[in-house]
Amino acid sequence: MSKKDVQENDNTTIQQEMTQLSEMIAWFQSDDFSLEAAVDTYKKAEALAGKIEKDLSELKNEITVIKQRFDA
Repeated sequence: MSKKDVQENDNTTIQQEMTQLSEMIAWFQSDDFSLEAAVDTYKKAEALAGKIEKDLSELKNEITVIKQRFDA
């Protein structure tokens, strides 16, 4: 597997980040799995999952604000 690093910029969409995370998770179940790379991949996946969670939370807050404007 060609591991993609967690991208530092904010130009990636949540969907792209979720795809990256899925690829990382799939790597753990693939024939390319190596114990040596597992810790590094796990840390990157954990960081990416945290970023996705943060991005989704921000998006939810934004939607809530917009909804409140329309409900008023």
